[in-house]
Amino acid sequence: STLPLRANAKRGSSARVSRQVCASQHNPSAEMDSGSEMEYEEEDYGESDGYNSEGGASDAFEAPPVVAVEATFRVLTPEQCLERANAKVAEVVELLCCDTQVAALLLRRYRWDMDKLTDAYMADPDAVAVKAGARTADGSDRSILWTGGPSASAPPQALVVGVPTPSLRAQTCAICYESKTSYSALACGHPFCNDCYADFLGHKIADEGHECFFARCPEPKCSMVVTPALVRSLVTDADKLRRYENAANLARSFVDDQPSLKWCPAPDCAKAVQSRAASAAVAAGSKRGFSVKCSCSHRFCFSCLHEDHAPASCTDLSAWTVKCRDDSETYNWLVANTKACPKCQTSIEKNGGCNHMTCKNTSCKYEFCWVCCGPWKDHSGSYYNCNKYDPDKDKQSPDGKKKDSSRQALERYLHYYTRYTNHDKSLKLETDNRKKMEQKIRDMEQLGDNTWMDCQYLSEANEALHNCRYTLKFTYVYAFYLPREETHRQNFEMQQAELENQTEKLSEMLERKVEDIDRMEVVHCYKMAEKRQVNLMELVAAHYGEIETPAASREVSRDAGGSSSDPIVVA
Repeated sequence: STLPLRANAKRGSSARVSRQVCASQHNPSAEMDSGSEMEYEEEDYGESDGYNSEGGASDAFEAPPVVAVEATFRVLTPEQCLERANAKVAEVVELLCCDTQVAALLLRRYRWDMDKLTDAYMADPDAVAVKAGARTADGSDRSILWTGGPSASAPPQALVVGVPTPSLRAQTCAICYESKTSYSALACGHPFCNDCYADFLGHKIADEGHECFFARCPEPKCSMVVTPALVRSLVTDADKLRRYENAANLARSFVDDQPSLKWCPAPDCAKAVQSRAASAAVAAGSKRGFSVKCSCSHRFCFSCLHEDHAPASCTDLSAWTVKCRDDSETYNWLVANTKACPKCQTSIEKNGGCNHMTCKNTSCKYEFCWVCCGPWKDHSGSYYNCNKYDPDKDKQSPDGKKKDSSRQALERYLHYYTRYTNHDKSLKLETDNRKKMEQKIRDMEQLGDNTWMDCQYLSEANEALHNCRYTLKFTYVYAFYLPREETHRQNFEMQQAELENQTEKLSEMLERKVEDIDRMEVVHCYKMAEKRQVNLMELVAAHYGEIETPAASREVSRDAGGSSSDPIVVA
């Protein structure tokens, strides 16, 4: 009654991934070496293995300003996921000497964990088969775990469909208690009429989602799992059949059931990202998220699948999102798309990413900060303190009366929320301005002897601006949940202010006319902005007790389509 176990020398052998390390220029349009390819001997890799460089061609590459960890990740296409799933199934077939259908069922029951499956099987083969639904608990079924040994004649028929066979002709359906002309049964030998079986399967598909794949025989206490062949032969509703096929999809199960694999959440992207180190850190209760980038260019947090939210933690982002949905705190403030000039009260609408505003009223020309409406002259050098929340500033209202605590709490929230949304809006505006930057590069080529390569510093500066602005957006989520009286808060706000000040300088430089742009000034500014970002992220890493070294280089791998993926970074 047990399955024979064949010793497999391959089990436990270390998985080896050979590849050539491809590197790309910081310039997104730089070409990858056409001879650099990924070659996978197996999909598995250890948590500390990373990628093994084997002498592949590489170019110099300057990493963007993020704090990287040693962990790596890999982008997989749906075809690669299916290929790896089939390889796992084949390994189980060879190890346990069972058929393909049973091997897939066992793997799905044990969430594709070969170690757990093999250990459980060696301890109690019958219990494993029953748990997976491959046989009945009493062993009275004709087990579909056919070993194909010398004494075996032929694999038992696991499915009887259509016209009644002699063994089923005199049967009465145990569901409707009527004698029908056609019955179906699994290897357990429990026959039910096709009408009742079809209704049973239809309800399972409608009610249980992806768990419908593990629907068991309608007979009470029978552990046999319904086979896909039976479902396809009885279910005629196209929508239900589509839902079942989705649940039965081997590649989808391979990704959904493993914590080290996540589907890219970008719309219309069908690729998956694999990272054992990130999943291990999440399982260990790490407070930090892990940022990964799919080859479709979408960057997201591996832990929560939201957009990359460094330096805020997943918990902070979740709480912040709920808070921002509260009508009493936000909706009355989201409609404010314009601000009045602090000097002449003329309504001003922001049309660029830079926060340095100049009133267009010819009789005013007042320069102020869009965020706090303070004089712009106070926003340079050591005087910059726009990012800091000053509770003493809001304790008194204009009429001198003390504000209540609830009002102070609301104003504290609004301090961080307005700066969060401001950077978000600036980010969108500056993203839209990327096409304008391409035009500026073309215009600059026509000025003097500038070549296309000579002008690429503008693209690099624009990318640095995007990265810094993205980080600044979530620094206010991080700061909102920091304890007020803490040394780390003071250090963080100082680093935040330096990054914000440098980012605004860079944004202002990039919005100048082509003839007013100074190359050395722009390069120095964006390099300083990148350095400020690294300093801030290192400070946050140290606060979490996980100090890492900034990435000196970024590994780039290719999926089946030849796209590149970045290494894992910490949020």
